[in-house]
Amino acid sequence: MMDGPDSKDPGEVFAIPDLYGPSKFLSDALQNPSFLFSELKLDDIDERLPVVVEQSQPADVFFSIPEISFGPTENVSTPSQSVGSHQDIIEVQEDAVRDGGEVWLLPDELIVATANYQSWDAFENEKFKELRTPYITEAGPTAFDTAVAAKEDFLRIGNTDHVVVEAKIYTSSVLALGLGRSSVFFTWDEEKLSFVPTLPKLRISGYSEKSLGGLLTTFFDCGNITRNLQGFIEKTYSRSTSSGRIALADAVSTLLATIQSRLSMSASTYQSILQLQSLFQPAHSILTCFQRIVVNISATRSDESMLSTIFEEIQLLEHRTDSLREILLEILSRVSQPWLEFTGEWLGLQREAGLPLTKDGKGKSFVKVENKEWIDDQGLKLQEPDYFLDIDRVPAFIQPDDARAMFEVGRSLRFLRTHHADHPLARADIVASANPPSLQWNFSWQDIIQVEAKALQYEKDLTNALLRFATGSLATSPIENEPEGCNFALDFFGKPQEDMQAHVLASINTFDQPLNERVSPDRLSLGLDSYLTSKDGDPGDHDSIFAPPISLAPILSFNPIIEAQARIVNGSCMRMFFNSHKLREHLSVQRSFHLLGNGIFSSRLSHALFDPELESAERHRGVARSGGIMGLRLGGRDNWPPASSELRLALMGVLMDSYTSTEPLNESHAGTYLDKTSLPGDLSFAVRDMSQEEIEKCLDPDSVEALDFLRLSYKPPPPLEAVITPMILFKYDQVFRLLLRMTRMLYVVSALFRDATHRSSFWQGNDFVSQRFRIEAQHFVSSVCGYFFDTGIEATWRIFERKLDQIEKRIGVEGDKITFGQNEGLDKLRDYHERVLDRIMFALLLRKRQQPVLKLLEEIFALILQFSKYSRQRMLNQEKTTEADDELREIYAKFYKKVRVFITVCRGLSEKKGYGDKRTLDTRTPGQGLFDGDDLAEENTIAHLLLTLEMSNYYSRDA
Repeated sequence: MMDGPDSKDPGEVFAIPDLYGPSKFLSDALQNPSFLFSELKLDDIDERLPVVVEQSQPADVFFSIPEISFGPTENVSTPSQSVGSHQDIIEVQEDAVRDGGEVWLLPDELIVATANYQSWDAFENEKFKELRTPYITEAGPTAFDTAVAAKEDFLRIGNTDHVVVEAKIYTSSVLALGLGRSSVFFTWDEEKLSFVPTLPKLRISGYSEKSLGGLLTTFFDCGNITRNLQGFIEKTYSRSTSSGRIALADAVSTLLATIQSRLSMSASTYQSILQLQSLFQPAHSILTCFQRIVVNISATRSDESMLSTIFEEIQLLEHRTDSLREILLEILSRVSQPWLEFTGEWLGLQREAGLPLTKDGKGKSFVKVENKEWIDDQGLKLQEPDYFLDIDRVPAFIQPDDARAMFEVGRSLRFLRTHHADHPLARADIVASANPPSLQWNFSWQDIIQVEAKALQYEKDLTNALLRFATGSLATSPIENEPEGCNFALDFFGKPQEDMQAHVLASINTFDQPLNERVSPDRLSLGLDSYLTSKDGDPGDHDSIFAPPISLAPILSFNPIIEAQARIVNGSCMRMFFNSHKLREHLSVQRSFHLLGNGIFSSRLSHALFDPELESAERHRGVARSGGIMGLRLGGRDNWPPASSELRLALMGVLMDSYTSTEPLNESHAGTYLDKTSLPGDLSFAVRDMSQEEIEKCLDPDSVEALDFLRLSYKPPPPLEAVITPMILFKYDQVFRLLLRMTRMLYVVSALFRDATHRSSFWQGNDFVSQRFRIEAQHFVSSVCGYFFDTGIEATWRIFERKLDQIEKRIGVEGDKITFGQNEGLDKLRDYHERVLDRIMFALLLRKRQQPVLKLLEEIFALILQFSKYSRQRMLNQEKTTEADDELREIYAKFYKKVRVFITVCRGLSEKKGYGDKRTLDTRTPGQGLFDGDDLAEENTIAHLLLTLEMSNYYSRDA
């Protein structure tokens, strides 16, 4: 416990000080009533209250009411009475009250003394005396100015020589400063790009220079930012051609105009700088935000990167709950409007404004037009303009998958417009009749639900229009969106001059009338006005607190519409490609010829190239031979490669006969192709464009590359190049070249036994090395060919055939059911087609990472061809020497060694972790979409080849 109020026990940690005790700074102050609370003296009531007996007084004397008795009214002095002094009036009033007078009957024209304000402590305790405060700031501005201006500089703030100006004029200058205008005391400095004071030493009454400078910081910031934003607006309007930047400049202009009008009107009644500072706090906050946005987008070059920057800035302010969040979202909506309008035009949701986007231009936004290059049949490099996706021009709030879906939908739509101009999706009037929703931002759950409902209704209406088009009941509207009551017919001919003149005058009078256009209030202006006038920035609508996150706003706002349009366009394009353009027929042509899936074609091509019993197609002394069936007779002639005329004679009719021989087997096409003079895609043989090194390899008829000059020429008719691209055709060509080599090797190993067993052969005795070479070569080549054709091509193409069956099944579905999803368009079919070839090339060792293995395989084939040449010469009794036998044994030793190495490599690949485990790029759950899943993953099938090559571990044993 404490002994007294001034004593303190340092050991008592829980001692409670006297919280209501007077400050120790007031102990030595003079007793003088303060200006705020002092004794209140009333003229119409006795100055002193009657003495109240303490015994009858309640314990709580604060709320007790003393009894006051008033005397008779006749003793009350009137205004007509002469009063000598103020003290005499007080004494007369005291007498009147004592005699029982009425206080409300006292005269009204009494001299009122200076009011002294009572304090609560003096009201409770009459003996309490107020102490004078030592703070000069409570003494009023006069005392403060006197102390500041004193030469002694009592306050030590160095403002003795500062000029004190009138507060009202200075406040007006400060208001102009905050609004970005020059005034008497502040002017704009072009060199510093900032406002500066006109007088160096200036202040107003009640403020020091330092305190006044702290208050002016807000106004300097507002003024400088306003000038910078005005410069941005002028520069954008005069130099920029970007619609997005112009939209941002327009929004900034609306901001500055609203601030100028609202703050100028609100500040007209304010006379204090503190009040102005409070008024400018919301403006300072929003101007700072806009300044940061303008500075950040100054380094961006495109509208899309500008939108990305603005979106990221708004995400940083997502935590705000005041109306500034709504203002920033409105800015984002405005600035995004040009880009969203172009996206709607590209998707076919609205008409294209201005000049339409074509392949003759440079493109726009995320759609760029560039030259597509490929090699034609003659080996020439051709170029053709086409649409490409510029992913760098896609805003950050659009996911890459959604951007690709948007691009492919617009590209497929232009296929329809080019090749099927009468299709409903290619006609803007029919699309407009379905009331397509527009792409716009939505930041509340209510708006998002409405967007989804509009998208579904639009999809249903447009699907019905497609069904009516399919049945032929869709009518064409002659004039779209024609206003009611408008008649554009020219009916002046044959009318009197007076009627024509009256009609012209009536037209002039109509044009002189103002337009009856209802302009809706600007949401941005209303939001800014509400933000600037609201108290403490309180939001008017609390729905933003429960709104979805800004990061989800693009997906929720745009994806329902994009998905609906994608489903409709994908389904229509798939039907057109399969039904009208016979896509599956063209794919079957690739399987039959490029992949040697047609047995008749493979057999006839093999005989035309290798059969030595056919008549030679080469000219003899400049005269072409004629008579029987001619061939190139590779391996049985000296000059190689053949001339182009020999190729035409040898390969004439091979393609057409092979194609027409299989067509009647298809009941749906029976009898329809027998009279054709050309194949699909103008399929024909051609000479491959080769380098000088490749040409030199082709000159040797006994080399593996002897037939590399021969290729198949195929050009997909438009618009099938969207699925059969030049890159896909290049991969088909790579596979065909390898399969042509394999066909030759099959024929060669078969001829080895014919050379040894023919009755006219000069083989004598039992040559065990040759016999062993024939058997092993035939086993090796047949095993590799079986793996290539069965595991590599046939198994993969069956997967592709099943996928095509699924597509045709969906196409055959009738009714208003949407059978294709957003990610099931032509681009996905093209990617799936390319993945089919990638898997085939992987099984055939044609991928880039498999080049060492393929090179080893070619070296083995080269040794077999050397043995084949030796076998032909031995059959003709041209190589029966000891040196030739030694060379044969050396060739076989190399063959055996390389086969062992090849099998070892295959065994290593089969056991290698990760070899062939590459998955597709689509990581979604298999089965969700038509082209989803990993049915075309690169499997490690090299074990199948290893099993057929060495089931008994023949090459694994020690030699």
